[in-house]
Amino acid sequence: MEGGSVLFDLGAAKYAISTEHAKCLLHVWSAERNIVRRVLEAELKSDVLRLSVLRLGQTHPGKLEICRERDRRTPSAKKSARTLYQDRLQRAIEIRFPEYKLVQLSSSMDLERSFGPIYARGLLRRGQSSFAVLGVNAEETQPSVDACLTFSILWLHACREAQVGKCVVEGVKLFVPAGRSGANRMLGPDCREMATV
Repeated sequence: MEGGSVLFDLGAAKYAISTEHAKCLLHVWSAERNIVRRVLEAELKSDVLRLSVLRLGQTHPGKLEICRERDRRTPSAKKSARTLYQDRLQRAIEIRFPEYKLVQLSSSMDLERSFGPIYARGLLRRGQSSFAVLGVNAEETQPSVDACLTFSILWLHACREAQVGKCVVEGVKLFVPAGRSGANRMLGPDCREMATV
């Protein structure tokens, strides 16, 4: 990150470090961009490597941060944002599907099924018919948003197993942030509808 903006995902980018004339140069590149910075100082703090760097041809140093985690919100900020999103999603579902009853909506950890707190999950039911529901907040990282289709299919499978003999889980209602999901291109027959919240 530089100046508060994410420049590279180091899982996909490449980098090289060289020393010339007793100067440390960091070169990072990807298909989208290429940067070279002279490293003046380095400090490791809370899983973030903070570098004081100079752009080539400039005299005032800037900050470049290499972060282990993309999402740098505090745990309490994440929990608060997810709780607010869950409430907003519940209201949106109740307005959009008034004929259905929202049986459950949760973003609690479910380690047995590999669900973490990132996705709000629930079940909509009307008589013997139901739909799995999964939603992801716009404040989550892009990889989490991109993975929502996979997790919605896993949630659909879990709901179908849990509801055997009780009701038919026809498909999944997937709620994603507007303009941020690859799921737009990948909806299959079990994903009858995708909405943005």
